Amino acid sequence: MDLNQKDPNVMTFMMQMIQEKHGDSVDSKFLEEEATKLYDEFGDRLVGYFEPMLTDEQKGQFDELVTQGSDQDKLLEFLVGSIDNLEQRILDTLNQFKSEYMGRSSA
Repeated sequence: MDLNQKDPNVMTFMMQMIQEKHGDSVDSKFLEEEATKLYDEFGDRLVGYFEPMLTDEQKGQFDELVTQGSDQDKLLEFLVGSIDNLEQRILDTLNQFKSEYMGRSSA
């Protein structure tokens, strides 16, 4: 997966979170794969968390995007334009996500 298509700020946050949990000497391949996995997991969580905040009309538009096979970034872009104070809510959700990740046992 091309990391350039992902939000660089969120990818950096994910990489820092992984290094904080596993140490700075973590393997770069693991770091990239884990950051990509967490980025996608976080994006799915955002979509699931914010979709219920949409109006019925917005839900219809959102469902149309899903039906068309829009990628996660397009879905998030739609949510950003539809929900007030979304950026702060995303930051709050990101911090919660980090707390949960840090509490996971390493497999």
